[in-house]
Amino acid sequence: MPLRVRLDLAQEVESQTIASTLDTTQWTLHGRRNRVFVLISGTGSIHYRDEATGLQAPSLVWVPTGQPATLTLYAGSRGAWLAISDAALSQIALPGNIGDDLRRISARPQLGTRLTREVANRLATLIGIIEDELREGPAGSQEMVRHQLAIVSILLWRSSDLVPNDAQPAPRTVVSNFLHLVDQQMRSHWSVADYARYLGVSTDRLNSAVQRATGQAPLALIHARLMAEARQMIETSGMHISEIATVLGFDDPAYFSRFFKRLTGKSPRQYRIEFTRSQIRMSGSFAAWP
Repeated sequence: MPLRVRLDLAQEVESQTIASTLDTTQWTLHGRRNRVFVLISGTGSIHYRDEATGLQAPSLVWVPTGQPATLTLYAGSRGAWLAISDAALSQIALPGNIGDDLRRISARPQLGTRLTREVANRLATLIGIIEDELREGPAGSQEMVRHQLAIVSILLWRSSDLVPNDAQPAPRTVVSNFLHLVDQQMRSHWSVADYARYLGVSTDRLNSAVQRATGQAPLALIHARLMAEARQMIETSGMHISEIATVLGFDDPAYFSRFFKRLTGKSPRQYRIEFTRSQIRMSGSFAAWP
């Protein structure tokens, strides 16, 4: 049996965290290594095989070895990238089934696969650790990088469509998980299809289960939850309306104002003024009580 050559990972792996970009930034990927990009916040696009695909955080891009591409990130975007050779990828210690799945995953591109914010942040943190270890090279850095690469690989496997999910959850479970996920992801402005994909059900099944259990469509519940958060921030914080819009994931404060008015009949500013006046009236009437 031939001996397995132990690679110098400093020659086989590169990684970098991407701080908030001040302007549009572009990378040309020549295809010499597998490329992973994790988009934590912001937007961008990937140009692959003469087609451009838009990217919306949180999301993942995987470009296999031998496949050139161009990645563009727009101002304000954050994330991390990892470049790894096929040789290094083959030496990551993984259980048999995950290793086999990862080889299949690595052979096909993923252009904007949706991630949960938690997974995107974990991946970016791990890539940052790899970057530090490769740059500083302390004792044991090679083993540290190998361990981090194994964790990254498992997270990529979990986020793929190869994880077995044969059993269909009961409608009550679908609705419960959907409502919990809305609390987590409402500021990311996922579509109903994104929620269905994450929950492992079809969009039709999600619509049917939620409608039957709550009497409302999933999109209406997403908007209602977002509005409840908006009202609370308008009522209890001293933040400007534009700041609230940003916190709630709206890129355009004017669009947030239109969204708010469409659902309440009042602009955010008008809502705040009327709420403040009502509080003053209530405070005055209470003070007059004996």
